[in-house]
Amino acid sequence: MARNFNFKRMLHGLILAYLILALISPFFLNVKAGSTTVTLTATDDSYVDSSTSGSNFNNNYLKVGHYYSSEYIIYVKFDLSSIPSNAVIVSAKLKLTDQSSSSIAVDVHRVTGGDWSEGSITWNNKPSYDSAVIDSATTGNDGDVIEWDVTDVVQGWINGSYSNYGFALTSDADDYDQFYSKEGGNAPELVVEYVEPNTVTQTITETQTETQTVTETTTIANTTITETQTINQTITTTQTINNTVTETVTTTVANTTYYTTIYETISPAYGNETTNYYVDLTNQLMPLIMVIGVICTMLSLLLSATKR
Repeated sequence: MARNFNFKRMLHGLILAYLILALISPFFLNVKAGSTTVTLTATDDSYVDSSTSGSNFNNNYLKVGHYYSSEYIIYVKFDLSSIPSNAVIVSAKLKLTDQSSSSIAVDVHRVTGGDWSEGSITWNNKPSYDSAVIDSATTGNDGDVIEWDVTDVVQGWINGSYSNYGFALTSDADDYDQFYSKEGGNAPELVVEYVEPNTVTQTITETQTETQTVTETTTIANTTITETQTINQTITTTQTINNTVTETVTTTVANTTYYTTIYETISPAYGNETTNYYVDLTNQLMPLIMVIGVICTMLSLLLSATKR
């Protein structure tokens, strides 16, 4: 009897879990549709060699690391003009394809020293780069795609926090590695996922009219003079409200990842706009509240059935 009772409880639990997932999954599965992913190929890629400081190496490969007295640094640059200037960057990955089997740690830096081109860059005229390491990755075998997380830097380029002069790749290892260049048929890539905020502009115009009547009576030598003056004053107030909403949802359901970032800005901040904001928020949350109510009701019914 006890075994049968435990089996019923397990069955009810499985049914309840299935119903909960079925009810809440539509709220998450459709959210990521608002994001856009673009894959950009390098516009310029080259490397510089300290032992031949005046030479340009616009070759089929890119070197990084050290070899005897030589130090190699890779420079890579991308055109981001296809990404909207108000985009919120969800993720950005720099990807290079390995061309050898050396295993070394390679660091990525943001180039700060000005613009450059792959056909003229040398060790002597190479631009400077930020000493801070954006991300580090270990190289692998020939054909392996090595990637670095550069999300914050790409967001800074889009926001205009600093100029886009590309990336510099360095290594402190006493060895070097090679990657394919765009001339080698396997160009470095920058894979960017972003969302574009929706901006709603609302204009409120309020007009107030005030009428004031002034009557003056003057009596001079049994003569009464009455003067009436009417003053009409119209005051018009216009408010422009810009609401910018960016939504990206991050949750994990069956090993699938979604991203959640919510930004809400209202400018200027007037009294009535706060009320409208909470009304809109209530309307958006109402379907989720109804689902939670249904789940609670079903859970109560299942618990009642279990007790019988």
